[in-house]
Amino acid sequence: MTYSPKDLEVARRQVIVDRQMICAQQSLIDGMLTRGEPARLALERAGRLDRGLRNHCFHQDLIVASIRLER
Repeated sequence: MTYSPKDLEVARRQVIVDRQMICAQQSLIDGMLTRGEPARLALERAGRLDRGLRNHCFHQDLIVASIRLER
């Protein structure tokens, strides 16, 4: 597949959004643990968010490599 700089921009924005979501989720978890509330579901969601970030980082790296090869 051929990627464009626009594709890279979209991928980079997604990685930024993922990181923001992970930070927000971690803040939620920290608050829950401080209050002594069960946080299992929040921790599971954090794991899913982390896996999504890793996938998006991989996709971003793939786009970068593809663009470099086309030059």
